[in-house]
Amino acid sequence: MPITIFSCFLAVLCLCTAAQHANADTQNTINVILDTDIGDDIDDAYALAALATAPECHLLGVTTVFGETDSRAKIAAKLLQVAGKPNVPVHAGRPSKHDIGRQYQWAKSFTSSAIKPEPAVDFLKQQIDKHPGQITIIAIGALTNIGDLVTAHPEVVGKIKRIVIMGGSVYTGYGTSTVPQVEWNIRCDPPAARAVFNCGAVITVAGLEATAMMQFDAEHQKRLFGIGTPTTDALAALTSLWGGGTPTQFDVMAVANALGHNFCQTEQMHIDVTDDGMTHKGEGKINASLLIKPDKEPFLDWYITALTPIAK
Repeated sequence: MPITIFSCFLAVLCLCTAAQHANADTQNTINVILDTDIGDDIDDAYALAALATAPECHLLGVTTVFGETDSRAKIAAKLLQVAGKPNVPVHAGRPSKHDIGRQYQWAKSFTSSAIKPEPAVDFLKQQIDKHPGQITIIAIGALTNIGDLVTAHPEVVGKIKRIVIMGGSVYTGYGTSTVPQVEWNIRCDPPAARAVFNCGAVITVAGLEATAMMQFDAEHQKRLFGIGTPTTDALAALTSLWGGGTPTQFDVMAVANALGHNFCQTEQMHIDVTDDGMTHKGEGKINASLLIKPDKEPFLDWYITALTPIAK
């Protein structure tokens, strides 16, 4: 009898310990939905690859935005399959008039059951309702999908953990410009951007002041592509198809921040959006945390390390 009682005690203890580990794993995992215009500039592919390989990321899904959103969904779904995440759902957003870039050739004939017919906004709402207060949305394209979401369903805003945006230019512009410029993602849909900034969600912004200097030069590319995994091989192929010279890792900074890797200081402010897509510091209530003063080399090195498999 004592042995039986002791055995039961051990069984209960093991179950409790397993539950504690499960809870710890859940607490250390970040639920993410990526909203992307993958297929034009190359940094979206680098951003998705980082999320697909990050052990701390639970990627609930990908939504595509701007232009040929169905074609963008194919690129995203194929890259996810290559990265070992074939079941992550991909939902296309509302299309618009903009031709996709050459990266689409890589996925043109790709088919997958992970590409879902449900519109992006419907998927976003369903997931936020299912996981209230737990989802970080990383928006690295035009803000059309997120703007549509908060406009059509304002009740979900309080259920979003936070939104991390790559977009805008408050202090500096592209390249080495020391003056703000109209940034592409905001320019593509200023009304949507305005709706997002004014919706009341917790927002972090990786604008040009934190991203425009993040050139992923030839030496960094050699280090990355030399890893030789299916994911880095895919990035090499997509980078070649893109053909735009040296990639700038705009979008990856938003991903790094969302995953808790902080390479910047922050400044709290109110961001206004003009009709032509300029973002500037306004006088209203604080609505965003702007990333500033980035640390370049540690950030670029982190990216390569993040895509390097851990030896077992």
